[in-house]
Amino acid sequence: MTMWNLTPLSNLNAREHLDIAFANGEVTEIEKKFLMNLYEQYKTTLGRPSFSMQAQGQRPELYNLIHDAYGLVQDNRKLKKLRAELKLLADYCPYCGFAPISDLDHHLQHNRFKLLSIFALNLIPCCSPCNTGKRRSPSDKPAEHQLHTYLESVANYDFLRATVTLHPGTGALEVVYLVEKCVGMSAELYLRLTNHLTEFDLHKKYAKQVNIHLSEHQFGMEMAYQNGEIMLRAYLNGTANAHAKNFGVNDWRTALFRGLALCDGFCNGGFKKALGQKS
Repeated sequence: MTMWNLTPLSNLNAREHLDIAFANGEVTEIEKKFLMNLYEQYKTTLGRPSFSMQAQGQRPELYNLIHDAYGLVQDNRKLKKLRAELKLLADYCPYCGFAPISDLDHHLQHNRFKLLSIFALNLIPCCSPCNTGKRRSPSDKPAEHQLHTYLESVANYDFLRATVTLHPGTGALEVVYLVEKCVGMSAELYLRLTNHLTEFDLHKKYAKQVNIHLSEHQFGMEMAYQNGEIMLRAYLNGTANAHAKNFGVNDWRTALFRGLALCDGFCNGGFKKALGQKS
């Protein structure tokens, strides 16, 4: 896995999940076939929100049955295996890239898209803050549609950047994350990725994570700087490359160390004050 993308379940069997949830015939065979067709449409349209995904026109009871069946995707319920398998897809939340997995998020909100409530491709393992912090209904603007973690890969783009400066008065580290539009990237995708940083409040969340992560590298930076600014830059670039290999080029840590290596003030000794050293 990387931030932004996860590999979906390899053994996904949506029909089996319907059969387990509605073993007593509450949902008819015709309705199950309708749901399977809806799931295929979901995959074809990459999970983008639309009126057709609400699938209106079925009997009213069906919407509540499927919606309420999400309660079965909990520990010690009929679909507990599905929950466990989904949560094993990631070590850290794909929305923020650092918090541990605790929840399952409905990519298309299940209060609006009730018939997708137990569809595995609509269930994203994530952290609780990201789950509770996202919008309660999808935006009407395509440029604000949430990126689909399973179905829309951004692995071919190198877009996440961190601009690093030192406060002129205090020497404090100031890091701003942004998306850089890459060659071949559509304007809409660029806007959606940029919106992701805002919707999940990552500008604020990353501020704390930056300080925590850099404290773990403080000794390494100090040792590198003993041999001068060039060696410190080499350490920062090497760490960025290692993070890119382990977590992906668009991981917040990769972007951070790339940005640090480009900051002259940080590399020429300012890192000491930026990291809180008194001398």
